Amino acid sequence: MSIAEQPYTPPVTQAVANLAAVQRALLKWHAKHGLRAPWRETRDPYECLVAAVMAQQTQMSRVMPSYERFVAAFPTVEALAGASTGEVIRVWAGMGYNLRAVRLHRAARQIATSGWPRRRADLAAIDGIGPFTAAIIASFAFGEAAGCVDTNVRRVLGRLSGGEAIDGKPLQTLADAMVARKDPARWNQALMDYGARVCGVRPKCGECVVAQWCASRERYAGTSRQVAEPRPVYRAGVVRKHEAPYERSTRYYRGRIIDVLRALPPGDSINVARLPALIAGGAAAPTIADTQALVAALERHGLLTVSRRRVSLPG
Repeated sequence: MSIAEQPYTPPVTQAVANLAAVQRALLKWHAKHGLRAPWRETRDPYECLVAAVMAQQTQMSRVMPSYERFVAAFPTVEALAGASTGEVIRVWAGMGYNLRAVRLHRAARQIATSGWPRRRADLAAIDGIGPFTAAIIASFAFGEAAGCVDTNVRRVLGRLSGGEAIDGKPLQTLADAMVARKDPARWNQALMDYGARVCGVRPKCGECVVAQWCASRERYAGTSRQVAEPRPVYRAGVVRKHEAPYERSTRYYRGRIIDVLRALPPGDSINVARLPALIAGGAAAPTIADTQALVAALERHGLLTVSRRRVSLPG
């Protein structure tokens, strides 16, 4: 059959029934049960930026104290931009995924120079700010009707619309279409909190305030069991069988190297040959060749500097 002869297949779209009622119910729930956090009570785009970056791959219980410590050290975007990368990495201690600190620092320097963009698309163009963080800032600080899509939001929207495999651009389109225009910040917060507290992997359908409009209610009603979520699609080579435990992983050793450098007085350095024994912890010490490879990767990402075989945090 030629292309011209093939029947037309309309694009698959998702929608949520009785959107206005869903919005009212979720916003009412959020007013009583939503997470209270400093960055949610302010329109300061800097505080929104710091919180959004910290919340990536990190539980909110760990974000709270780290957020307060970080903002106390760098109270404005200008203060963060004026600090050295090494200072930022030191204050980031305890958060893990140290590359986030470097990216946050880069974003702050660009914003301090050029000012705050107010639209999601312009924010996402800043080095160090991805689509989700851009949507957080745009909606929380500037009131743009931009849908913030994380794992929890994806779960809620997928179940409400009956399209649990929805992802990518269709998911973002649905999220944007559902934003409560009068208060985008509260709406995004409500969806994230609802996915974390009610519409979780173990859905609490008996507590659900939008069950009557949920397209997936027949699948989940009457159960509190854990339900398998749609499996993400991985590219070839990403998933490896028999991976080493975390304590012997590349990420573990990279983090240990940064911890060793944090413990040095500011401006001090250490010979790379000393690192294997210091970063081993309770695991086997890596070889010097493996350690040098780890150091080289960290240097490429801007997390440390190397000079004459001595290693330190960036100046």
